[in-house]
Amino acid sequence: MNLNDLSTQLLFTTVPLWADLPSGNSSATAFIYNAFIDGKPEQSIPLLITNYHAVENATRVVVEFIEAKDGMPEVEKKLLVDIDITQLLKYFDKDLDLVAIPLGPLLNEREALGRPLFFRSIDEKLIPKDEVLKELSALEEIVFIGYPSGLRDDINSTPLIRRGITSTPVWNNFQGSNFFLIDAGVFPGSSGSPVFILNQGAYPTKSGLSIGSRILFLGVLSQTMLRSSANEVYLGIGKVLRSDHLSKFIQKITQSLTLAEA
Repeated sequence: MNLNDLSTQLLFTTVPLWADLPSGNSSATAFIYNAFIDGKPEQSIPLLITNYHAVENATRVVVEFIEAKDGMPEVEKKLLVDIDITQLLKYFDKDLDLVAIPLGPLLNEREALGRPLFFRSIDEKLIPKDEVLKELSALEEIVFIGYPSGLRDDINSTPLIRRGITSTPVWNNFQGSNFFLIDAGVFPGSSGSPVFILNQGAYPTKSGLSIGSRILFLGVLSQTMLRSSANEVYLGIGKVLRSDHLSKFIQKITQSLTLAEA
C-alpha cells in the first residue's frame, strides 16, 4: 500500500455510519475533519462530519474505525463506536444539513490504550479560496469517497471511490442555494461523502496546462436527486454543499468548543 499516493490517502478520510431511525435502519458516510483553532495554528480539533438528515431523530448511531500499527492501517482490526446520542446533535446546522461530532475524547482514549486509530483527515488547507474557485472550469472531473447503498470492501475496510463531473459550476450557487450539482451516479449511503478535484500528473488552468498534482476539497455530498413520478427514479445527480460554507460552520464550532474549555 502506497500511503504517499493522494488517492490512497483519501480512502482513509471516511468511515461508514449506520443509524437506527424511526423509518428504519440506514447507512451513510462520515469523514474526519481537522479544525484549526484561530490564532493557535499548532492546535486543532478533530471532528467527524456527516449530514444532519442521516442522524436526525436517530435512537442509535454507530461508526466503524480501524486501528493503526507503526503508522499503517490494520484493516482486520475494526472498532465499532457508538456515538453518544445526547452529544450527537450538539453541533449541527439543519439548513446546511451538517452535523459535527468531536473526536478528541475517543482518539485520546485509544492512544492511552496503546491502540490508536488509523485515519487521514481533511482540513481547511484543501478548501479552495474564492480566486481558485472562480478559475475552475464549468465542467470539472470530480471524485467522491463513501459507501453508496452501504457498499464497501469489508475485508480491506475501505470505501468506494466514485468519479463524475460537475453538473453545475462550483462557483455558482445552484438556484440561489449554498450547493452545486454533480453528475456522478449518486445513491443513498453516499450522503456525507467528501467531494474532491484530484489531478495527478497534469491539469488545465486558465494559464494553460500545469504539471504536478492538485487536490481541492469542494464540498459535502448531501442529497441524491430523484425524478418526480409515481415510481421514483435516481437521476445520478448529487447535491453538494460547498466547502467554504462547511468552513464557516466549523469556525462556529471551534469557537464554541474553545470558549467551553476556557
